[in-house]
Amino acid sequence: MKRRPARVQPEPETTGDLMAGLLSRLGGTGRALEFRVFQAYADAAGDVLRARTTPDSFREGTLFIRVASSALAHELTLLRAELLARMETVLGAGVVTAIRTRVGSVSKPR
Repeated sequence: MKRRPARVQPEPETTGDLMAGLLSRLGGTGRALEFRVFQAYADAAGDVLRARTTPDSFREGTLFIRVASSALAHELTLLRAELLARMETVLGAGVVTAIRTRVGSVSKPR
């Protein structure tokens, strides 16, 4: 019987990466799925958008994002397809099907 070579990683994985991978394989529901969607949005949005927007809620495939201004809401509308595509690579197809914006106060990132 042949032995498979050991899998070697260049750097250790963080606990967050391990949990995200585990939840991804399990699919997740409820708050766990919402957490995964919010994290995928933060990764897809990048530093600039992440500082000016915040995920508000996730219901039935729609991610609601709170934005500081109507101009930023319009910008997110223009970036919607790109954000959905980036999130799909992490979450899989059909998890987030729409992004809607709400104008309101956005808390500063910690």
